[in-house]
Amino acid sequence: MFETVGPAASLEPSAVERLAQAAAAVHGPSGVEEKLVWVVEAARSITGAAVSVYLDLRRGSGPGVTVSGVDPTDVDRFARPAVRSLLDAGPAMPDVRRGEDLLGDPRFLSFVHRAGLADDAPSLFVPVMAVDGLPHGALLLAGGPGALSALTGSLPSAAVGTFDRDTEAAVVALATHLGVALDNLETFTRLTELQAAQRQVVHQLQEAVRPPMPRVDGVELGVHYLPADPGTPTGGDLYDWVVLPDGDLHVAVVDVMGKGVAATKDAVGVIHALRMLALDGCTMDHLVARADTLVTDQNPELVATVLVVRYRPGDGTVLLAGGGHPPAIVVSGSGGVRLISAPGVAIGWPGAGSAEVVSFVLDRRDTIVLYTDGLIEATKDIVAGLDALVLAAAQTAQYPATHLARALVQRALAGAERRDDSLALVLRRRTPPAPVGGRHPAAFEYRFSPNAATIPLCRHLFSDWVEHLAVDDAERSDLLLVVSELCSNAVRHASGAPGALALRAWAEGDNLVVEVEDDGAGFELEGRYDDELPDLDAEQGRGLYVVEALSDEVTVQRLHDRTVVRALRRAVISGA
Repeated sequence: MFETVGPAASLEPSAVERLAQAAAAVHGPSGVEEKLVWVVEAARSITGAAVSVYLDLRRGSGPGVTVSGVDPTDVDRFARPAVRSLLDAGPAMPDVRRGEDLLGDPRFLSFVHRAGLADDAPSLFVPVMAVDGLPHGALLLAGGPGALSALTGSLPSAAVGTFDRDTEAAVVALATHLGVALDNLETFTRLTELQAAQRQVVHQLQEAVRPPMPRVDGVELGVHYLPADPGTPTGGDLYDWVVLPDGDLHVAVVDVMGKGVAATKDAVGVIHALRMLALDGCTMDHLVARADTLVTDQNPELVATVLVVRYRPGDGTVLLAGGGHPPAIVVSGSGGVRLISAPGVAIGWPGAGSAEVVSFVLDRRDTIVLYTDGLIEATKDIVAGLDALVLAAAQTAQYPATHLARALVQRALAGAERRDDSLALVLRRRTPPAPVGGRHPAAFEYRFSPNAATIPLCRHLFSDWVEHLAVDDAERSDLLLVVSELCSNAVRHASGAPGALALRAWAEGDNLVVEVEDDGAGFELEGRYDDELPDLDAEQGRGLYVVEALSDEVTVQRLHDRTVVRALRRAVISGA
């Protein structure tokens, strides 16, 4: 057996340079396939071999065969069985094997012949070992320096080179680099899978206490929550929303004293008490007090602040009842902000209940924001925290409800230590503009070629068409962005045929539908949790995320070898 020695000073400078480059190339950010290709080419360059092959011997390490100078089919058909027999013959994994250990197998000899080499062509087998003592794979080299020239007669047979010990040591060093790199990739993959599994468990636990978002005409809802401890899926901040039998929308935010799953149990009790009382017809002025009686009878130590909204979608009326909770924030469509307090005593304290039920009306595109004190106490200065939250609400007033809630939480916690659970809930009145008279234009359609230069023209033509629909400026800007991203997506996925793409738009009552069709291979919308953002380093995927953020519904259909992406935006068109 070959005795492994360290790289010697007699190595040619080019070989030394190759080994120095290995650290950067093999351990760098490239993918598995790129690493294997580099190693195979480097091994061939270092040794001057006619053939260089990497054989994958364990599933998950990358491509099955990576080759240089030979047909991959021949490797799988002849060389792989020979290598497997070599490995199965002994109890332990061999270190380095030379030609005499391989050429005795007729399958390997057939491989050598298929590569155009002589029977006595020098060959080298170097395992690429994993940290667990088993091989990731093996480097296989055949035909020493000058082998191909000898076969063609340009050199005498005696001039055919062999792999000396220094060359073998260089290949072993290269294989060692590769083994460590593959170990690291496998570890990274396992950690990524573990994180994904943990994230799924966290979200499943969160979904168990989060109510589904109701679909209510004329209402846009959004919520974002972060626990005090990132490792704990839930805490004492919870919310609820449900449509009552009379069509009103019941919304509640609860902040229980305490953290973690233990606080979640108490918060769930308060949330359920408020919901059951609301469904039973309890009036807003008694809601908090009766909930206090129900929950504190079972848990006298419980303390919770609450804020409850009863919203009437038909006319925008809001009834607000509180129990020791921070004031609601109301943001107008133009960005004006006011605080509305609902005085009362927290659940669990003597005299718990609402001192007053506050009533007001949301105008079109007005937004009410409910939140927990984690958003205003992050900097330890509640007054400054509330001022900052009000400013953030004014600056982000045009955001879609879901992203407005996220932005408020993220801005409140930016640069601050997360000491408490943080929750923001957004309710926006979404009704169409007032009627302006006239008739809606006919449906819009424009066919274009898959060229990035056509996207600005699509925007311009769509903008001209939507001008006739009396859409608000803010809505128009969002729709133009949706069109740009949909057209960009179609250009990226199209086959390249001229005139193969189509942009369409039409009105459905007060809703507007935008549709883009392409002749590409199709795709699916990327599934992600509500609190996940697209990868900022990804080459694609952010555009459709923007489309989903600015649309009420997005669908992807595959029809007759064509892909149709359709986005719907509700309540944006005035009555004719």
